[in-house]
Amino acid sequence: MTQTWINAMSFSSFAAPPTVRGEPAITDKRGDIEDVAMRWQSHSSRGATAAMASVVLLKRSGQTGCGTLINRVVEIHGLAGSIGEQLTLAWAAEQDAQRFQSPDIERDPSRAQDIEFAQRMAVRALCEMSTHFLLGAAHSLANLVLRVVLCNPAAATVINRAKRNRTAEGFQPGSDLKAAWPTFGPNGKLWTQTVPEAAEYSGLEPLKALVNRLTQLQQDGRFHELEERRGMDYHRHRPQSLDHTSPRSGTWSYDHVNQVSRIAVPAANADARRDETIVHRICVDALDCIATALREAEPLLEPALAASHLSWRPKQAHLI
Repeated sequence: MTQTWINAMSFSSFAAPPTVRGEPAITDKRGDIEDVAMRWQSHSSRGATAAMASVVLLKRSGQTGCGTLINRVVEIHGLAGSIGEQLTLAWAAEQDAQRFQSPDIERDPSRAQDIEFAQRMAVRALCEMSTHFLLGAAHSLANLVLRVVLCNPAAATVINRAKRNRTAEGFQPGSDLKAAWPTFGPNGKLWTQTVPEAAEYSGLEPLKALVNRLTQLQQDGRFHELEERRGMDYHRHRPQSLDHTSPRSGTWSYDHVNQVSRIAVPAANADARRDETIVHRICVDALDCIATALREAEPLLEPALAASHLSWRPKQAHLI
């Protein structure tokens, strides 16, 4: 018997189909996540003002030769803004993933299988797009926290004396060195040991609190699941959305007991890991996880910077 199946599919747009009323499908707006994203975006508009306010604070503390710290403040505010944009894009992609799955969108019954495959492919792609930006936001948040810690001279000494950090050349503000932007993930000695040790060595409770919140994100099971899925999709064998006859296990096998080789000709089958609802759940969990981390880290930034005589998004600054 001949088996037929769709072996390739392409579509030219990720625009979600409208409902039968010609309107966009209704979604869970996740307004709390959008609010966090918008607020973090706005932080970058205060970078220059924060730098001027920091000049005042540093002068009052009696410190001199602090030009690098002034630039560090600007960098931190700029990073915060880019994190907000990343979360905004992650949120938008997930909203479209919802629209593709809505029972209200118009579907032609005569093309049910085509629509099923197209929906699966689009939902997975949109969720992967969302998680791409979420991983970027987490990576940037970790590097922002690292730079806040580096504002304290004692903590900076701990970080910069580590052999593995020497190629970062002090993590200078504005650096484009790859080593100056270490990858954040569930593992990594920099994040599990060095940065917490540096915060502890500073003796500053606000720095410890900020680093502790980053550690909570690093240890969060939802973040681990996001990392694991990304590892499969980017570095191993991303599941295909369509049925196919190329199973991961191959078609040849060998029976060591009976010393017999076998080769099978399988029918077209689905990869269990292609399930778009699973990918969507991982995406939503990661959205909640990272948005919560940003929401809770935000009020910790002002006291952490103030502990190093630096300013966080002031309304105005007056030089004296």
